[in-house]
Amino acid sequence: MNVAPGTADRLIQDRARPKWGILTNHAVVLVYVLLHPQSTVRSIASAIAITERATLAILRDLDEDHIVERRREGRRTTYSANFERLSSVRRGGVANPLTPRLFVESVIRVLFELSSRVPDAIAKPPPRDHVPPEQLEPRVGTWGFFTNHMLILLAIAQDDSRTVRELAAAVGITERAAVGIVGQLDAERIVTRKRLGRRNVYDIDFEAFRSFRGWSFGEWQIPPQLVDAATEGVRAVASNRSAKSPDS
Repeated sequence: MNVAPGTADRLIQDRARPKWGILTNHAVVLVYVLLHPQSTVRSIASAIAITERATLAILRDLDEDHIVERRREGRRTTYSANFERLSSVRRGGVANPLTPRLFVESVIRVLFELSSRVPDAIAKPPPRDHVPPEQLEPRVGTWGFFTNHMLILLAIAQDDSRTVRELAAAVGITERAAVGIVGQLDAERIVTRKRLGRRNVYDIDFEAFRSFRGWSFGEWQIPPQLVDAATEGVRAVASNRSAKSPDS
Protein backbone atom coordinates (compact mmCIF):
# COMPACT_ATOMS: atom_id res chain seq x y z
CA MET A 1 0.00 0.00 0.00
CA ASN A 2 1.33 3.43 -0.95
CA VAL A 3 1.41 5.99 1.82
CA ALA A 4 1.62 9.71 1.14
CA PRO A 5 4.79 11.42 2.37
CA GLY A 6 4.46 12.42 5.99
CA THR A 7 1.34 10.30 6.53
CA ALA A 8 3.15 7.56 8.43
CA ASP A 9 4.81 10.10 10.72
CA ARG A 10 1.47 11.76 11.41
CA LEU A 11 -0.15 8.42 12.24
CA ILE A 12 2.65 7.70 14.71
CA GLN A 13 2.19 11.15 16.26
CA ASP A 14 -1.58 10.64 16.51
CA ARG A 15 -1.08 7.34 18.33
CA ALA A 16 1.42 8.93 20.71
CA ARG A 17 -0.76 11.95 21.44
CA PRO A 18 -3.58 11.47 23.97
CA LYS A 19 -7.16 11.96 22.82
CA TRP A 20 -7.59 14.89 25.22
CA GLY A 21 -5.71 18.12 25.69
CA ILE A 22 -5.24 21.30 27.68
CA LEU A 23 -6.25 23.84 25.04
CA THR A 24 -9.43 23.92 22.99
CA ASN A 25 -9.29 24.30 19.22
CA HIS A 26 -10.29 27.95 19.68
CA ALA A 27 -7.15 28.53 21.74
CA VAL A 28 -4.93 26.67 19.31
CA VAL A 29 -6.28 28.62 16.32
CA LEU A 30 -5.84 31.88 18.24
CA VAL A 31 -2.20 31.14 19.08
CA TYR A 32 -1.44 29.92 15.56
CA VAL A 33 -2.83 32.97 13.75
CA LEU A 34 -1.10 35.36 16.14
CA LEU A 35 2.23 33.73 15.33
CA HIS A 36 1.36 33.36 11.63
CA PRO A 37 -0.77 36.48 10.95
CA GLN A 38 -0.99 35.98 7.18
CA SER A 39 -2.07 32.35 7.25
CA THR A 40 -4.77 30.98 5.00
CA VAL A 41 -7.64 28.92 6.38
CA ARG A 42 -6.16 25.90 4.62
CA SER A 43 -2.70 26.35 6.17
CA ILE A 44 -4.17 26.82 9.65
CA ALA A 45 -6.31 23.71 9.33
CA SER A 46 -3.43 21.66 7.98
CA ALA A 47 -0.99 22.77 10.67
CA ILE A 48 -3.21 21.99 13.66
CA ALA A 49 -5.00 18.98 12.14
CA ILE A 50 -8.62 20.16 12.06
CA THR A 51 -10.96 20.69 9.12
CA GLU A 52 -11.15 23.91 7.14
CA ARG A 53 -14.83 24.17 8.03
CA ALA A 54 -14.03 23.98 11.75
CA THR A 55 -11.26 26.56 11.29
CA LEU A 56 -13.64 28.99 9.59
CA ALA A 57 -16.22 28.58 12.37
CA ILE A 58 -13.59 29.24 15.05
CA LEU A 59 -12.27 32.34 13.28
CA ARG A 60 -15.85 33.59 13.03
CA ASP A 61 -16.35 33.09 16.80
CA LEU A 62 -13.12 34.94 17.61
CA ASP A 63 -14.07 37.74 15.22
CA GLU A 64 -17.59 38.11 16.64
CA ASP A 65 -16.15 38.37 20.16
CA HIS A 66 -13.71 41.06 18.93
CA ILE A 67 -10.72 38.99 20.09
CA VAL A 68 -9.28 38.44 16.61
CA GLU A 69 -9.68 40.95 13.81
CA ARG A 70 -9.32 40.11 10.13
CA ARG A 71 -8.09 42.61 7.56
CA ARG A 72 -8.11 42.04 3.83
CA GLU A 73 -4.94 43.20 2.08
CA GLY A 74 -5.22 42.44 -1.60
CA ARG A 75 -5.63 38.69 -1.87
CA ARG A 76 -4.36 38.04 1.65
CA THR A 77 -6.05 38.15 5.03
CA THR A 78 -4.03 39.35 8.01
CA TYR A 79 -5.05 38.49 11.56
CA SER A 80 -4.47 40.55 14.68
CA ALA A 81 -5.62 40.31 18.29
CA ASN A 82 -7.10 42.70 20.79
CA PHE A 83 -5.25 41.68 23.95
CA GLU A 84 -7.03 44.31 26.00
CA ARG A 85 -10.31 42.65 25.12
CA LEU A 86 -8.85 39.19 25.75
CA SER A 87 -7.65 40.27 29.22
CA SER A 88 -11.09 41.48 30.27
CA VAL A 89 -13.03 38.33 29.42
CA ARG A 90 -13.65 35.73 32.13
CA ARG A 91 -15.28 32.46 31.20
CA GLY A 92 -17.89 31.35 33.74
CA GLY A 93 -18.36 34.77 35.31
CA VAL A 94 -16.46 37.45 37.17
CA ALA A 95 -17.05 36.55 40.82
CA ASN A 96 -15.90 32.93 40.45
CA PRO A 97 -14.15 32.60 37.08
CA LEU A 98 -13.15 29.16 35.86
CA THR A 99 -9.71 30.54 34.99
CA PRO A 100 -8.02 32.42 37.87
CA ARG A 101 -6.59 35.85 37.13
CA LEU A 102 -3.05 34.82 38.11
CA PHE A 103 -3.08 32.13 35.46
CA VAL A 104 -4.81 34.10 32.69
CA GLU A 105 -2.65 37.20 32.96
CA SER A 106 0.64 35.28 32.90
CA VAL A 107 -0.39 33.38 29.75
CA ILE A 108 -1.71 36.48 27.95
CA ARG A 109 1.45 38.45 28.74
CA VAL A 110 3.71 35.83 27.15
CA LEU A 111 1.39 35.38 24.16
CA PHE A 112 1.53 39.12 23.50
CA GLU A 113 5.34 39.13 23.77
CA LEU A 114 5.58 36.26 21.29
CA SER A 115 3.18 37.81 18.80
CA SER A 116 4.94 41.19 19.02
CA ARG A 117 8.10 39.62 17.59
CA VAL A 118 6.32 38.39 14.47
CA PRO A 119 6.87 40.53 11.33
CA ASP A 120 3.74 42.39 10.20
CA ALA A 121 1.95 41.59 13.45
CA ILE A 122 -0.46 44.20 14.79
CA ALA A 123 -1.90 43.76 18.26
CA LYS A 124 -3.57 45.96 20.83
CA PRO A 125 -1.53 45.26 23.97
CA PRO A 126 -2.94 43.99 27.25
CA PRO A 127 -3.32 46.48 30.11
CA ARG A 128 -0.13 47.25 32.04
CA ASP A 129 -1.95 46.84 35.34
CA HIS A 130 -4.62 44.45 36.56
CA VAL A 131 -7.96 44.90 34.83
CA PRO A 132 -10.27 46.56 37.39
CA PRO A 133 -13.03 44.20 38.59
CA GLU A 134 -15.73 46.48 37.18
CA GLN A 135 -14.19 46.12 33.71
CA LEU A 136 -14.09 42.33 33.74
CA GLU A 137 -16.70 40.78 31.50
CA PRO A 138 -18.29 37.39 32.19
CA ARG A 139 -17.86 35.02 29.24
CA VAL A 140 -20.90 32.80 28.80
CA GLY A 141 -21.05 30.83 25.60
CA THR A 142 -20.55 27.53 23.87
CA TRP A 143 -16.78 27.78 23.61
CA GLY A 144 -13.73 28.73 25.62
CA PHE A 145 -9.94 28.56 25.45
CA PHE A 146 -9.28 25.83 28.03
CA THR A 147 -10.61 22.29 28.12
CA ASN A 148 -12.30 20.75 31.14
CA HIS A 149 -9.01 18.97 31.87
CA MET A 150 -7.29 22.35 32.28
CA LEU A 151 -10.18 23.69 34.35
CA ILE A 152 -10.07 20.65 36.67
CA LEU A 153 -6.32 21.12 37.06
CA LEU A 154 -6.82 24.78 37.98
CA ALA A 155 -9.57 23.82 40.43
CA ILE A 156 -7.13 21.40 42.07
CA ALA A 157 -4.43 24.09 42.16
CA GLN A 158 -6.89 26.35 43.99
CA ASP A 159 -7.83 23.65 46.51
CA ASP A 160 -5.99 20.33 46.50
CA SER A 161 -8.40 18.63 48.91
CA ARG A 162 -11.59 19.09 46.91
CA THR A 163 -13.81 16.05 46.49
CA VAL A 164 -14.77 14.87 43.02
CA ARG A 165 -18.20 16.36 43.61
CA GLU A 166 -16.64 19.72 44.48
CA LEU A 167 -14.34 19.59 41.44
CA ALA A 168 -17.29 18.81 39.18
CA ALA A 169 -19.30 21.69 40.66
CA ALA A 170 -16.37 24.10 40.30
CA VAL A 171 -16.06 23.34 36.59
CA GLY A 172 -19.74 22.78 35.83
CA ILE A 173 -19.57 19.16 34.69
CA THR A 174 -20.92 15.86 35.97
CA GLU A 175 -19.19 13.87 38.69
CA ARG A 176 -18.72 11.00 36.23
CA ALA A 177 -16.91 13.33 33.82
CA ALA A 178 -14.75 14.69 36.65
CA VAL A 179 -13.77 11.15 37.70
CA GLY A 180 -12.70 10.37 34.14
CA ILE A 181 -10.68 13.58 33.81
CA VAL A 182 -8.88 13.09 37.12
CA GLY A 183 -8.07 9.54 36.02
CA GLN A 184 -6.59 10.77 32.74
CA LEU A 185 -4.53 13.45 34.49
CA ASP A 186 -3.33 10.73 36.87
CA ALA A 187 -2.43 8.41 33.96
CA GLU A 188 -0.20 11.16 32.52
CA ARG A 189 1.35 11.67 35.99
CA ILE A 190 0.25 15.32 35.93
CA VAL A 191 -1.84 14.73 39.05
CA THR A 192 -1.28 12.13 41.75
CA ARG A 193 -3.70 11.22 44.50
CA LYS A 194 -3.08 10.21 48.07
CA ARG A 195 -5.55 9.31 50.79
CA LEU A 196 -5.73 11.59 53.81
CA GLY A 197 -8.42 10.44 56.19
CA ARG A 198 -11.65 10.19 54.25
CA ARG A 199 -10.49 12.52 51.46
CA ASN A 200 -8.14 12.42 48.53
CA VAL A 201 -5.42 15.07 48.42
CA TYR A 202 -3.90 15.91 45.05
CA ASP A 203 -0.36 16.77 44.08
CA ILE A 204 0.44 18.46 40.76
CA ASP A 205 3.64 17.48 38.98
CA PHE A 206 4.47 20.69 37.13
CA GLU A 207 7.23 19.11 35.06
CA ALA A 208 4.86 16.38 33.88
CA PHE A 209 2.44 19.14 32.89
CA ARG A 210 5.19 21.00 31.06
CA SER A 211 6.24 17.90 29.10
CA PHE A 212 2.67 16.73 28.41
CA ARG A 213 2.34 15.10 24.98
CA GLY A 214 -0.80 17.06 24.17
CA TRP A 215 0.98 20.37 23.58
CA SER A 216 1.51 19.35 19.94
CA PHE A 217 -1.18 19.53 17.26
CA GLY A 218 -0.64 17.87 13.92
CA GLU A 219 2.63 19.20 12.51
CA TRP A 220 2.72 22.16 14.88
CA GLN A 221 3.23 22.56 18.60
CA ILE A 222 2.57 25.29 21.13
CA PRO A 223 5.74 27.42 21.61
CA PRO A 224 7.74 26.35 24.68
CA GLN A 225 7.57 29.89 26.10
CA LEU A 226 3.79 29.63 26.22
CA VAL A 227 3.93 26.15 27.75
CA ASP A 228 6.29 27.54 30.39
CA ALA A 229 3.88 30.42 31.06
CA ALA A 230 0.96 28.02 31.50
CA THR A 231 3.03 25.83 33.81
CA GLU A 232 4.17 28.74 35.94
CA GLY A 233 0.63 30.11 35.93
CA VAL A 234 -0.71 26.90 37.46
CA ARG A 235 2.18 26.91 39.94
CA ALA A 236 1.35 30.52 40.90
CA VAL A 237 -2.28 29.59 41.57
CA ALA A 238 -1.17 26.69 43.77
CA SER A 239 1.37 28.87 45.60
CA ASN A 240 -1.27 31.51 46.18
CA ARG A 241 -3.48 28.87 47.78
CA SER A 242 -0.65 27.70 50.01
CA ALA A 243 0.11 31.28 51.10
CA LYS A 244 -3.50 31.75 52.17
CA SER A 245 -3.74 28.41 53.97
CA PRO A 246 -3.88 28.75 57.78
CA ASP A 247 -1.64 25.69 58.06
CA SER A 248 1.13 27.12 55.88
